[in-house]
Amino acid sequence: PETATPHPAPSAEHGFALLEEIIALAILGVTFAQAMQLLATGVRSAKAAEDYTHAALLARQKMGEIVVKPSFEGSADGGEIGGGFRWVSEVQPLPQEEELPALLYRVWVRVTWPGRRGEKSLDLITLRMAVDEKKLGQTHAVQPTARSSRGR
Repeated sequence: PETATPHPAPSAEHGFALLEEIIALAILGVTFAQAMQLLATGVRSAKAAEDYTHAALLARQKMGEIVVKPSFEGSADGGEIGGGFRWVSEVQPLPQEEELPALLYRVWVRVTWPGRRGEKSLDLITLRMAVDEKKLGQTHAVQPTARSSRGR
């Protein structure tokens, strides 16, 4: 008759179970660390994009306030906006070769804010034309030449 052995001999397969689990946990740990690093990079990128968008909106707002002023002399201004954002502006008349009733101005606005690796900035530049009321009626109009129309 066959005799049953109370404890069967361990096979070679049972010896690797613990080692396989350790390797699987190591792979899982490395994958988790990489995923967390990717998540942190994504959050930093989203914050940087948010800051640039906020700076662009603030610069556009300040640019709009400057260009609608009725008096438009060469000037500089600046201030601080909440969240660490600061702005400076400068209005400069551009040189003109001819005496025209309109003057051209360069309007520059810079918004700066603190970043992870130093100060960040965004510049907006536009041109604005302003009519010089004193010179308005003093330009010489070019007379059109008469064209003869021959029979068609």
